[in-house]
Amino acid sequence: MKLTLMTYNIQHGHIHRSDPGRIALGEMAEVIRQSGADIIGLNEVRGRGPHPEYTAQVEEMAAYLGFHCFFGRSICVGGPNPYGNAVLSRWPICEAKVFHIPDPCAADRVRRFEHRSILRAVVELPEGGEFAVFSSHFGLTSPEQKNAVTLASALTDAEKLPFALMGDLNVTPDDPVLAPLDERLNTTHAFLEGQFSHPSHAPVDRIDYIYVSKSVKVIAAEVLPAQASDHRPVRAEVEIPSESDGSFRYSE
Repeated sequence: MKLTLMTYNIQHGHIHRSDPGRIALGEMAEVIRQSGADIIGLNEVRGRGPHPEYTAQVEEMAAYLGFHCFFGRSICVGGPNPYGNAVLSRWPICEAKVFHIPDPCAADRVRRFEHRSILRAVVELPEGGEFAVFSSHFGLTSPEQKNAVTLASALTDAEKLPFALMGDLNVTPDDPVLAPLDERLNTTHAFLEGQFSHPSHAPVDRIDYIYVSKSVKVIAAEVLPAQASDHRPVRAEVEIPSESDGSFRYSE
């Protein structure tokens, strides 16, 4: 079965540069709709909280698209306002869980430090079987990124379903911190050579990634030119094994 994956840091839904500070989730959702993506990992997503700008953002985008969704909280901002990662899917999400990335020691925390997590969601595929999605937003420092890669490696090593790992990893492709993921998983690097995702108006680096399990074939990948957020989305076309293939496994 072929499907289209996307990773997209939506910057809380804020419009980048053209109207800074204005939240326009419809514009972010329209980028997704036009891409034709089936399963999308989102970063910098707000959940419903008492602050008027903390609405159920992924639920609003799902309603716009007619998709299913799950929000995974990493932290609460200003007290009780949820913030984290999310997954959107054309097909039902049958389970989901948030795994918290261990924090670095106090000495390694920078001023903009925040607690991070990896969201795992399982999508029911229309042709039968399931597909796992890991969506994450890594930290800004090397100790944070090492902790995130260690957890991501452990989770994907244990995964029994075909899967994708995607998100804003805050490192460039040449960073050795990514080596454990590059060695374990199929990458989209070769398709994205010379393409950049951040900042969206004048991109100079690529810090947004899509990895897939060894059983999944990457057919194509590209950075899309959308500038609604401060990140450009990355899209990949992949092919997963059929149920009759021995490499297709169900979760236990």
